[in-house]
Amino acid sequence: MTAIQILLAAVMTPTFIEIALLAYDDANAVDVFGPLQVFASANELLDAQPQNISKPRYRTRLVSLQNQLQITLATQTRVLCDTSLAELAQFSLDTLLIVGGTPATTLSQDQTLIKPLQDLLSKARRVASVCSGAFILAATGVLNGRRATTHWKRYAEFRTRFPQVQLDIDALFTHDGKYYCSAGVTAGIDLTLQLVQDDCGQPLALETARQMVAFYHRPGGQNQFSSPIKGLRELQHPALRKAQQYIHQHLDQALEVAQLADLVAMSVRNFSRQFSAATGLAPSRYIAQARLNQARWLLESSDLSIPRIAQQCGFQSSEILRRKFLQALNVAPADYRKRFSVYREDLDHAS
Repeated sequence: MTAIQILLAAVMTPTFIEIALLAYDDANAVDVFGPLQVFASANELLDAQPQNISKPRYRTRLVSLQNQLQITLATQTRVLCDTSLAELAQFSLDTLLIVGGTPATTLSQDQTLIKPLQDLLSKARRVASVCSGAFILAATGVLNGRRATTHWKRYAEFRTRFPQVQLDIDALFTHDGKYYCSAGVTAGIDLTLQLVQDDCGQPLALETARQMVAFYHRPGGQNQFSSPIKGLRELQHPALRKAQQYIHQHLDQALEVAQLADLVAMSVRNFSRQFSAATGLAPSRYIAQARLNQARWLLESSDLSIPRIAQQCGFQSSEILRRKFLQALNVAPADYRKRFSVYREDLDHAS
């Protein structure tokens, strides 16, 4: 083989970006297969275009966090992993992804897993967690002082266990240094598309999303779109519960803190202090959140017009409702309805 032939062969042989996904029994199946499919689809598109012959491809390995190679995902799907955590050190490693699942919080307390994982993290160019996989990553200490996120249901537990982590619960995914964290389930696909964009550019990431019929591109700062009922548990204190019920029954009316305090025979100061302690929100913030949550629920479950929803939820106009949605969720009410409404017919979005 001539020197030119050797050079051409080297140019035409793609390099590989080595991806390792750490999974375990009862891991969330979408957390595993979503990112894997993004990388596979990106490879298909690269292979289909001759001009991309020299661009890197993704080579993925599914790694068992436990001793056995066969794991059973939360869907009861049995999967044979390529290798185990104990053997991963012998392979090249560029990117490490830790998937989420119900056992993640327990696994994050197992030092026989955390210690070898700590040794691997320094060897990886970048590290990412999906959903509750952030617990395992945070347990290594690498997220201390860094911005991170996880599924909104795990927020309180995560904040208690890892107070040094700058938890951003409103983000779909975060990026701080070489560490990425994504929120629940499908946000792992958003994060993986971002990794593809970082590696190969936006056009390939966009085409990958199109091929997967995935939404591209929800920015990392977009709200998680968690349940509209999130956080509205019934309060135990009788007086506070009375005020809470009054708020939710009268969202279409002006609700003043002094009015609520009078209702339960408390001073404004005492009511505000106790209500804030019980809910984690000042009364005015709680009311604002309740209005927004009710609007979201009506957009999802009713065919009421947006102006009517604004009126029922205590917004002075549909434009104010729109501004609040954009501020809190980075999406307009009409677009939110298109994505989440149970109604399939076109709805009247007139403002």
